Amino acid sequence: MKESIYNLLLLLLVFFFTTILFQGIVMPEIVLYYCATLIILSMGVMITKPFLDFLTIKVNFITYFLLSSLLLVGIFFLLEIFMTGFFINTVTFEGINLDFLQINGFEVIPMITILIISTFSSFLSTIFFTLGKSV
Repeated sequence: MKESIYNLLLLLLVFFFTTILFQGIVMPEIVLYYCATLIILSMGVMITKPFLDFLTIKVNFITYFLLSSLLLVGIFFLLEIFMTGFFINTVTFEGINLDFLQINGFEVIPMITILIISTFSSFLSTIFFTLGKSV
C-alpha cells in the first residue's frame, strides 16, 4: 500500500511536469478534471507491471518502457476524445539557426505530440521504476 501511494505521487509529478513542458497539451481548466486527468495517466502507467506479469513477460527496462509507451498513447487518444477541456494542439517550431547548424521551422501535428509526450513520460517513469526496484 505504501509503495502504491509512493508510485502514484511520483507519477503524478512526472505527468504534471511533462504536461507543463509540452506546449501542445492543453490541460482542463477545472481543477477536478485536471486532477482526474493526472490520476488517469498515472494509473495507466501503474498497471504496466501487473499487465506484464499477467502476460508472463519479464519486467525489465525495455519491456516496461515499451508497454507503458503503448498504454500512454492509447490513454492520450482516449483523453483527447472524452475528457472535457483536454486538447492536443498543433505546435509550430520556429527553428534554430546556429553557426554550424540550421533547423528550419515546422509544425508538429497532434499525433506526433502524443507520441513524443508518451515516450518522454514513459522514459521518465521507467527510470524511476528501475531505480526504485534496485533499492
